[in-house]
Amino acid sequence: MEPSISIITKEQLGQISSLYDDHKKELIAYADQLLWWNKKVNLVSRDVSRETLLEHVGHCLFVNLFLDAKDRSLVDAGSGGGLPGIPLAICVKELEQVVLNDIVTKKIFASNAMISSLKIGDRTKGVAGSIADVPTENDTVIVTKHAFKLNELYGFVGVKAWSKLIFLKGWRESLKEYEAIKEHVSMQVIKLDADFMGEFYDGKGIVMLERIK
Repeated sequence: MEPSISIITKEQLGQISSLYDDHKKELIAYADQLLWWNKKVNLVSRDVSRETLLEHVGHCLFVNLFLDAKDRSLVDAGSGGGLPGIPLAICVKELEQVVLNDIVTKKIFASNAMISSLKIGDRTKGVAGSIADVPTENDTVIVTKHAFKLNELYGFVGVKAWSKLIFLKGWRESLKEYEAIKEHVSMQVIKLDADFMGEFYDGKGIVMLERIK
């Protein structure tokens, strides 16, 4: 099935910018904690600046363009230090449960410490281990930021229950990875590299896979 490809509009950017602005204080607090933990545990690039990290935090919120009212449960696969799961938990209050998953136990330890400090532990938790072992339901959205190829993640969760797989990654490489998935899934792509988006978003996209019913 041919993918559906569009490019982000200024209206969509405005929606995400408003979401960021409404929770700016909490998002900055998270970024500062992530920088602190990154000195102890390799969660993001060691030489990342605070400014660039805040861009990554804002980038996470574009997942919301593919979320809707029925999406209540979210799993962040290959979460590392909580990207994109923690920013989404902070900003998207409709999410009743957010699970951060990573195979590296010390990364999940750091994420759980940040969850506690940010006071979002009532509906957010970190779980170490393989994404293949994380319980999911038919309404679960699985998201990931640069941690998996499309076909790799689908290989782990294809037989599990879920409603959407959402990727933050390069849109061109995603098109090639989609071709490696033989099962019947549809693909939607929103390209983020519009002229008004800035250099950080060059080549980046949001990709959603759904089962064809």
